[in-house]
Amino acid sequence: MRLFRLLMLGLASAYPLYWTAQFLLFFVPETLLGFWLGQPLQVTSISYLQAMAVVQPHAVFPAHWEALVFALFFSALIIGLRADQFLTGALAIVFLGQAALLPFLSLPMTSSGEVLTTSCAVGLAIALIILGLHRILRLTGGLEFLDRLALLSLLAVMPQATLWLAFKFIYPFFDVRFLLLRIIPLYLAAIVAALIYSRSSAPVFSGVPWTEIVASSAAAALLILAIGLSSGIASAANSTPPAGRVHIVRLIQKTPGVPPALRDMAVGC
Repeated sequence: MRLFRLLMLGLASAYPLYWTAQFLLFFVPETLLGFWLGQPLQVTSISYLQAMAVVQPHAVFPAHWEALVFALFFSALIIGLRADQFLTGALAIVFLGQAALLPFLSLPMTSSGEVLTTSCAVGLAIALIILGLHRILRLTGGLEFLDRLALLSLLAVMPQATLWLAFKFIYPFFDVRFLLLRIIPLYLAAIVAALIYSRSSAPVFSGVPWTEIVASSAAAALLILAIGLSSGIASAANSTPPAGRVHIVRLIQKTPGVPPALRDMAVGC
């Protein structure tokens, strides 16, 4: 039953942690920089797969370096707030490391300098994944290497494989290469974490509380609902005929009490 709960927690938390990591690393940095610099922001994608934004006319910094810096920052924040005392908190560090790692694995390298910097970045991202897995083992324990590897596989590896297979089923265009780029480094990091973990201070794993599983499931459901609603609103806005848009703009301009900023936005539409 304890192992079953561990697997249930992994399945329930895989999607919300995956999407939140994408949002924190590829949407939040450019949004903050856009507001700070006063530059227009373009939301390139908000979907079930990802959330991305970019400052116009071009990104301030390369997206992969922004993702790595913010992954380190949010991981430090999780540890500083002691959120890694929960399995989902430690698992969030793993997802942040994976989200930061994937862009570097897809980069073309044309010079020795790029190879060196990319290798250092890959090493940092993998170290972040190992750190999160090590924090998980601090909570679950495990007497032998195979026990520890099995626990990490149940919580981190198998749920992500299931999630990405679901993506592949829903989106036929989805490249299986992305699945391999996430699962293979994760499993190798799990092997390393299981090898270096010292069981001298291993706790007695009493199982995952149902409250954590229910909370993760509720977060996943609310996230899917919110993305579905935002996608529907965006589709409705894009399908509004030009005549209808002109009518709405005129209505906003003629309505008394409308703030000038809103009127300017209406004119811009």
